[in-house]
Amino acid sequence: MAGSRAITVRISEARLRKLMRARKAATQSELINKLLAEEEERLRSHALLRDTAARVRARDVNARLL
Repeated sequence: MAGSRAITVRISEARLRKLMRARKAATQSELINKLLAEEEERLRSHALLRDTAARVRARDVNARLL
């Protein structure tokens, strides 16, 4: 990363604690890092699916499996 940037976000305490419990995060920083990592993985996965879909020919798809 070229540089670090601090941001401020308003979120209710109850909502934050509920999400922290659900994600088993001890700190807000840990929660944010987990959420960002999950989103980055989701974006990589979608990019891979789009790339694969662009290369698959219609005859390669078995309609019985859909």
